[in-house]
Amino acid sequence: MKRTTALLSSLLLGLALAGCSSTSGSLPPRGAEATDADATTFRQNETEQAMQRQVTPPLDAPLSLVQFAEPRYPSFLLGDNSRSPRANVVVSFEVLPSGFIGATKVLSDTDEALNKPVVSAIRNWRFAPPKRDGKPARLFLQHTFRLEP
Repeated sequence: MKRTTALLSSLLLGLALAGCSSTSGSLPPRGAEATDADATTFRQNETEQAMQRQVTPPLDAPLSLVQFAEPRYPSFLLGDNSRSPRANVVVSFEVLPSGFIGATKVLSDTDEALNKPVVSAIRNWRFAPPKRDGKPARLFLQHTFRLEP
């Protein structure tokens, strides 16, 4: 009888502990594959951090991208990968006090076919309105995009 009680107690304890575990965290379950959305979120966070390092003097709150779009490699350039151009497109752009994007300028000497999707993506970005010392701020930033098929 004591043995049955001990076994039953162990079983109930094991079930109770198993119920405490959760797979609903920020990380996918072990062995799960990353999705395109995960990759986009990762790149957005990296982009935000890279731009935050350019902001001096600091803002009242960290720079925050609230709308993010990635440039798409032009489909008409796809095909033979050995001939599809790869490039780092360097762009400077203005973040207006409203958080919208103002002027943009491609700084790198790259193919216009690769520049267009980069500028188009940046124009769709939105930031939380930047403020410095409680006042709206205008920022001038630069970012490098790696485009490849």
